[in-house]
Amino acid sequence: MQKLGVVTGCIVALAAGAAAKQGGGAAAQPPQPPASIHAEVNGYYTPIATNIVRSAAMVPPEMFTWQPTPEVRSFARLFAHIADDNNGACSALAGVTPAPARLDTGSAGAWAADKMTKADLEKALADSVALCQKAFAAVTAANMMESAGGRGNRTKLGNLIYNTSHINEHYGNLVTYLRLKGMVPPSSAPRGGGPAD
Repeated sequence: MQKLGVVTGCIVALAAGAAAKQGGGAAAQPPQPPASIHAEVNGYYTPIATNIVRSAAMVPPEMFTWQPTPEVRSFARLFAHIADDNNGACSALAGVTPAPARLDTGSAGAWAADKMTKADLEKALADSVALCQKAFAAVTAANMMESAGGRGNRTKLGNLIYNTSHINEHYGNLVTYLRLKGMVPPSSAPRGGGPAD
């Protein structure tokens, strides 16, 4: 019985030592909740927007007008459409009126975005993300339930939630486009040397 107690004590000591080593010697702290609900929504928005910007950087310029089928947008139009979504949802909240001009305009065979350079599309996309970050900074616990204005009856926070959901749908399109062209989407890229998702 005494041997069992010694063995158990050794196991507990080893486990404690391993936990301390893994945690840098300090007890692991539970994750802290976001500071506010709009900070939490921004916590969802930012990685999605970052993956979209990184996707644009990955696509070679000559591939921007590629589309999987004639019925869907090209890479260029998809990036332009996402920039338009960001600008439309975030400009008024950020105090920028009128909203920047739309990029995904035109008609079959004459889409404006398909004639833009990669550099111009990347800049428009980055500017639209910066505009949304400005909008997130302007939405507070005190005003988040106020009307966002414009179409419908969305609140300011609701507008940011809607846009986050909408651009995430289009990131899903980009994932498919990238995979079809043999590229690994940013969200599946290896992290820390591990295998891709």
